[in-house]
Amino acid sequence: MHSPVNSVFLAWQDPLKREWHPVGKLTRNGDHYQFQYTRGAGHSERFTPFTGMEDLTKIYQSERLFPLFANRLLSERRPEYKLLLSWLGLEGQHCPLLILAKTGGIKSTDNLQVFPEVQQNTTGSFEFDFFVHGVRYASDSARTRIKTLQPGDPLLLMQDIQNPADQMALAIRTSETPEIIGYCPRYLAKGIHRLIGQDAELTLAVNRVNDDAPLYYQLMCTLTVKTEDTKPRCKLFDDEEFKPYSPTL
Repeated sequence: MHSPVNSVFLAWQDPLKREWHPVGKLTRNGDHYQFQYTRGAGHSERFTPFTGMEDLTKIYQSERLFPLFANRLLSERRPEYKLLLSWLGLEGQHCPLLILAKTGGIKSTDNLQVFPEVQQNTTGSFEFDFFVHGVRYASDSARTRIKTLQPGDPLLLMQDIQNPADQMALAIRTSETPEIIGYCPRYLAKGIHRLIGQDAELTLAVNRVNDDAPLYYQLMCTLTVKTEDTKPRCKLFDDEEFKPYSPTL
């Protein structure tokens, strides 16, 4: 059984610079939902507040999941719903925030993505699951290689500093007989770069492989971070953009 997810961030991609910014945070408090913009919403003049939530300084409350997020969930009445849950490793679980966190809430019609807020344990460590990005751009050999991977197989992160699209890009490669099989999600890259070299131990491993899934859902990984910092925060999301929006900043 997966741990409950009580909060997720919403990331927006600048259509011109292609940079990802965390622009909002959705939290479930008991029987209602709360949405609040984060400071990332003020980092680009091209960002437009969402319909019905035009005030960046307001905390929005609702007994139901906001349409912005509800529209990113596959209906339980769809015949492929149970198949999706199996790809996510969530058979029998119907928590909306957990499903959003696992799928990313991605729609082909916009440039938004959802990811969970990570909670450290008492030792300062945490785990984070994500699907490998960029598989559609990988070679035929790499796609074939993905299908041979097994849960627990180690993977490695590689800084791709000469990537013309993103100098902070982190490629993912296999451990034995090295081959690039995709990329770490861009919204994680800045936090991972921050953790590298800060006495944090990062390991990446295969979580599950879904041969019958679309490319985006084919390879799920687990990032494990061990650190001696026991402060109640996660350095993966310790950037200014994740803090509540303030019009003075």
